[in-house]
Amino acid sequence: MNSAWVRSSWIRSRLIRSLREVNLVSEQTIIAIIQGRMSSSRLPGKVLQDLGGKPMLERVIARVSRSRFITGMVVATTEDPSDDPIVEFCQTHAVPVYRGSLYDVLDRYYQAALLYHADVIVRITADCPMIDPAEIDRVIAAFLEGDCEFATNRLPPPNPRTSPIGMDTEVCSFAALETAWKNAVEKFEREHVMPYLYDTPGRFRVKVVETEPSMGHLRFTVDTKADLQVARAVYAAFDNRDDFTLNQLLGLSALHPQWQYSLADIQHKTYLDVDERSPQAPKMPAADEQSDQAGNSTLTTPKAVICPLCDKKQVKVLKKFESFGSPVVYYHCQSCGFVFQDASESRAASPDFYKEDYRKIYQSTSAPTTKDLRQQHLRSADQIHLLRSRGVARLKRILDIGASSGAMLEAFRIEFQAEGVGVEPGDAYRKLAEDKGLHMYSSLESLSASNPERFDLVSLMHVLEHLENPVGVLRDVRQNLLDPQGWLLLEVPNFYAHDCYELAHLTCFTLHSIVETLHKAGYEVVFLRKHGYPRSEMLNLYLNVLAKPAQNPEKAYRVRPERAVPLKRSFAMLRRKVLSKLSPGRAWLPLEDKK
Repeated sequence: MNSAWVRSSWIRSRLIRSLREVNLVSEQTIIAIIQGRMSSSRLPGKVLQDLGGKPMLERVIARVSRSRFITGMVVATTEDPSDDPIVEFCQTHAVPVYRGSLYDVLDRYYQAALLYHADVIVRITADCPMIDPAEIDRVIAAFLEGDCEFATNRLPPPNPRTSPIGMDTEVCSFAALETAWKNAVEKFEREHVMPYLYDTPGRFRVKVVETEPSMGHLRFTVDTKADLQVARAVYAAFDNRDDFTLNQLLGLSALHPQWQYSLADIQHKTYLDVDERSPQAPKMPAADEQSDQAGNSTLTTPKAVICPLCDKKQVKVLKKFESFGSPVVYYHCQSCGFVFQDASESRAASPDFYKEDYRKIYQSTSAPTTKDLRQQHLRSADQIHLLRSRGVARLKRILDIGASSGAMLEAFRIEFQAEGVGVEPGDAYRKLAEDKGLHMYSSLESLSASNPERFDLVSLMHVLEHLENPVGVLRDVRQNLLDPQGWLLLEVPNFYAHDCYELAHLTCFTLHSIVETLHKAGYEVVFLRKHGYPRSEMLNLYLNVLAKPAQNPEKAYRVRPERAVPLKRSFAMLRRKVLSKLSPGRAWLPLEDKK
């Protein structure tokens, strides 16, 4: 690789100088900094793992070197002795290398950029051996157009991802990087390099380069052994060449859907995830206890907890308790009023939670219970009545996310003579649905990987409250699964009537917040009702919504705030308690006795 890489670098530099003469590229020094180390927490030594006869790092360097805009490249590794092999590799292959801090990666980037006189920094990670140089150039070009100090093709949740995992490219000016280096204090800001540039709206001018149609559900990175197996299969299919394009990769992946299926359960790290081995972890000051207007204990928190509805960090701890042996903390957003759990600290956010744990915790068994099945059948009939009453006469394809036993999907299929598809992570419930002849998937990722035709109706019955990013999921449904003229049907517990504080409920919805969630995700609400069927005649336990995709959704929707949410909750739960005592038979209907 030595002479070939040097020769290609010389040719590229001559080409760039020629292009500059006709003003097609920037006069700035654009340095790609590829970060990599041997001590990865999930797959140690991955950056030098064999990938089609060459180390993975060599594949990344080769692909990045094909960028039309990058004028220089440096591998930024650490001073830790475990990273000596990376340095030896770079020296052998005449690749510039810089050694810096093991955990303060922001300092490592800054010092490397300073040393190599970078005007523009392009951040690449060494675990992306399928990254497309054209995608890198697309982000660089967007940055060079001006009007921003930071450009990227993805921002972390709750922002929706539209580019495949593994194509991540971040570009910033040296001035912006230096400002972050001087001012970033949070551990995640130092370890993940760029969060300081985008985690506070308005601090920097940010440009996000979207991908249409969205491909954010696809995974082409190497973070686990399963990822590495897929990467090796990809390279083998391309005869171990590393010059394939993203379009060619997408085409090949479509021919081998088992690749994405095998990766569907991998949880990608967020920018708030940090290496707990770091000795630099800041000690968080104790929270200050206060009380709100309703008398609830409220704790201010210095954590970087972000509201999944409005994306603000102005949150307070609203309620803390233990449920089924796990700590549960609910936060109250002081900006918009939303109540939620922080997914990074909740057991219920684990991708494995709903396979078996959820049912075992709440029902003592992973198998369907008579009571649960009874409720599903009653709810199915009620939802059919709702759809008919709102003029829904014909449906061809129906998707039920969180399909459980398939009772509602089967009822819809019979009523509308439609094709039914379901998503259900619980193995026992999914098997029951499959035994009815329903086409089932274990996750939204595996469904999306199959490139399904769009659906006329997508339903999420008591699913949204279990999601850490409800806006993002609903937006993905609208962009990738639901027909533009189709219907969205959903139901969630009502925070002002239902005992929503549960381990499994990551989000709590009021009538106001469910409407704001839908508007932000790009929907128009057609019908909304509060009701208690089939559990109560008196208590409005549920919020039931029928919506359609908005013709012109607002790209930067500003969430309208709801005030005094804890106080409203206290009065609502007091009302529930009084009604339950005055008329227990009407307040709570025993499902087992219904005929």
